[in-house]
Amino acid sequence: MSYTRLSINFQPKTAKPPRRWFLSAGLAVWASWYASGMMPPVASARASNPAASTAQNLQAAPPMTQPLTDEDGAIFTLDNLQGRPLLINFWASWCTPCIAEMPSLQKAAEQLHPDGIDVLLISLDRGGVKKALPVLRAHGVTTPRLGFDPKAALSREMAVRGLPTSFLLSADHQNCVIYVGPREWHEDAMQAEIRGFVTATSSNST
Repeated sequence: MSYTRLSINFQPKTAKPPRRWFLSAGLAVWASWYASGMMPPVASARASNPAASTAQNLQAAPPMTQPLTDEDGAIFTLDNLQGRPLLINFWASWCTPCIAEMPSLQKAAEQLHPDGIDVLLISLDRGGVKKALPVLRAHGVTTPRLGFDPKAALSREMAVRGLPTSFLLSADHQNCVIYVGPREWHEDAMQAEIRGFVTATSSNST
């Protein structure tokens, strides 16, 4: 699994891409990172039992109050998106594994939206929409919602320490599963895990 750790400056203008990266998570790498206390708990990339994975990795959602802008420059917060489960993906144009998983996120958004699940891509590019939007369009990303966090205010609030990092939020934004590193979001196992999370959190809220 490849993962671009954020620098002290949090948003480098450039970043040296890793020589090798993998979309399937390496359990040994994850275990060593988690044991060191450097990353939050995350869900496995290939869960054989989606319900068990959800139960194991479910946690309270972090604070999410800082505003974002959309592609038209309008300001919004994640509170505006409550009512539907939400998959948030933090990314940047200089993050090689982020770019690699964009086609998968596009396909996942197409698959999930009809079932009432939204995908939100949040760019950390300092150049905001002018820098990030052309990259998204060049990779065929049109379906997910878009947010721009050029000052990294929301990213810091949610304790994002590297890219890509994704949060799968329940419809009420009270619970989440955190995924560190890229995933094959559109594949059957990942889709089942997402839907299992939605089913579990919907049951808990009723």
